[in-house]
Amino acid sequence: MKRTLVILICALLLLSGCAGEITETAQEPEETVPETEITAPAETPPTATPEPTPLPEGPGQSAAEQLELVLDTDETAAKRLLDGVYQTDYTFEAGTEITLSAEEEIGSLYLIFGTYPGEWTLSVGNETLRCGTEGFLHEYVQLPRGANSVTICLPAAYDVMIRDLYAFTEGYPPDFVQTWSNLEDGADILVFSTHTDDELLWFGGLIPYYSMVRGLKVQVVYMTSNYMTDFQDYRFRPHEALNGLWVAGTHYYPVTNEVGDYMCYDYWNAVNTYGANQFTEFQVEQIRRFKPLVVVTQAEDGEYGHGAHILCAYSVEAAVKAAANREQFTDSAEKYGVWNTPKTYLHKYGSEENMTWLSYENEAPELGWRTPFAVAQEAYRQHLTQQQWEGFTVASFGHPQDSHQFGLYRSLVGPDTEKNDLMEHVSRELFPID
Repeated sequence: MKRTLVILICALLLLSGCAGEITETAQEPEETVPETEITAPAETPPTATPEPTPLPEGPGQSAAEQLELVLDTDETAAKRLLDGVYQTDYTFEAGTEITLSAEEEIGSLYLIFGTYPGEWTLSVGNETLRCGTEGFLHEYVQLPRGANSVTICLPAAYDVMIRDLYAFTEGYPPDFVQTWSNLEDGADILVFSTHTDDELLWFGGLIPYYSMVRGLKVQVVYMTSNYMTDFQDYRFRPHEALNGLWVAGTHYYPVTNEVGDYMCYDYWNAVNTYGANQFTEFQVEQIRRFKPLVVVTQAEDGEYGHGAHILCAYSVEAAVKAAANREQFTDSAEKYGVWNTPKTYLHKYGSEENMTWLSYENEAPELGWRTPFAVAQEAYRQHLTQQQWEGFTVASFGHPQDSHQFGLYRSLVGPDTEKNDLMEHVSRELFPID
């Protein structure tokens, strides 16, 4: 028994020593980790606090309010000028002075003339302003300072018709007030329209789209003048044209060829009426003056066969070539230099598969979430005297003279590839004005 116990004890001692040896062998050698020098991160300089932008001194500008005026004219003149209806008017003798008074200070005036006034002056206290220098029928005048009384001094050389007269407090004018400017050169698109309203009927949303959505400079040129015509209600059509363009979004004052508006039944009737070169010479002058990237005009078929429309189209075809030639129509070349228009389009020109199609159907925030086509329709409604003609409306899809279609007549940059933009391949950087 004792012998057995001794053997067991020895066996346990032997096993204990082996276990210790195995445990020691199984341990991994400790790795020596090199000491790493810890560098503190670079300090990021604090961001400088920008200086606050100083607010302009004085009260901010607000919307102007229309004032009630008292005129020192007879009762009939005062009633017609202040009724807000441009179909009524009063003709003043040459050199007439009209004093306007209001209880609140007058900050600006808006005048709608019935005849081109020429240069006239406005007396504000001891200060005299020269007005009428731009030749606008609708003229907005900002006074240098507020005044309760101002005096309009009409030119001494001829009588002047005034249709409406408005006065406002200081501030930005209401939406109906037209603040025109003259574009001297650098037009992106130059539109030749035979009559006032053709630019809407046959060109659709072109003006609202390129003027308001794209923010481009669109200049309209009318080839005939309503003031040179004796048709019924034609004395109102220049005002309708301005109202329509203002709604359409181009605020560059239109240029008008001072020849009458006559019904021409075919091309030769138009040539006999206006002459073979009168339209072309006038168009060349405007091309050289405005130096457009793109010229747009009417269809060769006259839209519905109107001879003056046909003459306008063929004249533009000649004019874009002549405008680049200093030897042709030398008077305007001397005045403005020459200009080779990069691209020229005619309404519905060429084969349908090669036409450039413009889209006027997309709503745009610049148009108050309306479409350019809807704006063109609203602009045409400003032509009140033309609403009697049921056959005339802004031409849409399916119309024989669809206003979405334009053909590239002449190009310095090759044919259109996308065929959805008149400005394709052209820019002022590519065609700068010297």
